[in-house]
Amino acid sequence: MSKEQREDMTASEITMRKFLKQLGVTAHQELADALAKAVADGKIAAGAELEVTARVEIADLQFTHDVTANLVAPE
Repeated sequence: MSKEQREDMTASEITMRKFLKQLGVTAHQELADALAKAVADGKIAAGAELEVTARVEIADLQFTHDVTANLVAPE
């Protein structure tokens, strides 16, 4: 994203992007750690597929959004 594009963003867009970036970075690390630990502890097999659901909720708006996918445990 260019400097001009960033300057044209509204405060709403900026806060949304910051939230989504924080969510992605922190969730990625937490999920990777949990999967690696589960494999190391023998709870799941390396390469196993697991369904994951992430929920974003805005209580004040009575809004929820779920995203579901399959993750593969590290080998």
